Amino acid sequence: MRNYHWARSEIEADPPSPLLKHPEATGLNLQTVSFVSRSGLHIAAWYVPSTNRAAVIVAHGTNSDRASMLDEIRLLSAAGFGVLAFDWPGLGESEGRILWGSDARDALSSAIDWLSLKTDVDRNRIGGLGFSMGGFMLTQVAARDLRLRAIALDSAPSDFDTFISLHYSRWGPLSVWPARWALRGSDLFTADHSAVRLIGEIAPRPILIIGQSDDSEIPLVMTRRLFDSAREPKTLWIIEGREHGRYQEAAGAEYGRRLRDFFTDNLR
Repeated sequence: MRNYHWARSEIEADPPSPLLKHPEATGLNLQTVSFVSRSGLHIAAWYVPSTNRAAVIVAHGTNSDRASMLDEIRLLSAAGFGVLAFDWPGLGESEGRILWGSDARDALSSAIDWLSLKTDVDRNRIGGLGFSMGGFMLTQVAARDLRLRAIALDSAPSDFDTFISLHYSRWGPLSVWPARWALRGSDLFTADHSAVRLIGEIAPRPILIIGQSDDSEIPLVMTRRLFDSAREPKTLWIIEGREHGRYQEAAGAEYGRRLRDFFTDNLR
C-alpha cells in the first residue's frame, strides 16, 4: 500500500499557494490572466509582458502550481522576456482532473495560442521551460508544435516505465504493480507520449537539458537517457546537488545566466 499512495501523489493536488491570490506579494509585475483550453477548461495563469519581443511559457511539475516557478519567472522577466506561467488542469486554480494526458497537452497548446496573440510578443520568438512533469508534457507538445522555438527541460522524467522501476521495485518485481495501479487512468504509460521517444522530433530546434547529480526524484540515468535521445542542437548541464529543483540555490547565478543565454541566443 505504501507504493500505491506514493505513486498516487503524482495525480493528486496539494493546496494551492497563497501567492496565487496575492501575486503582488512576489514583488513582480504579474498580471493574473486566464484562457480557455482546447478541451474547454478554464486555465489560470500569470503573465509578465515582454520588453524584448520574445516570450517563454513556464510549466511547473506535480503537487504544485505556477508559484513554484517564481525563480524562473523572475530570472526570465528581468532579462526582458515575456513570461506566461500557468497551472496544469486540476492544479492551482485551473479546472480539470490531474491525468497528465490530452487535457494537459491541450492546456499547453492553448497557452501557446494565447501568447501568440499578444501584441508585445513576436509569435516566432516563443520558447518553453518545463520542470519535472512540466518538462515531460512540454516535450510531448513541442515535438508536434513548431511554434515553440527553443525548449529547456529541468529534471524531466524520460519515461514512466523507467520512473516506476527505479522508485518502486526495491521490494521486488511485485512491488511495482501497486504503483502502476495507482496511476491507472492517467496517460503516463502511453508509449506514444513518452518524452524519451518524442524528444528527437524537436530537432532542429535547440534543447537545453538540466539535471542534478544526485536528484532524488529524477536520477541522473534518466536525464542522460533523455539527452541521448535528443538530436542536435542540444546541451546538457548537470548541477551538483541532491534536491529535485531549487536550481538557483544549488547553482547560484550560473543558473540564471544559462537560462538567459539559452533563450536569448535561440529566440532572436
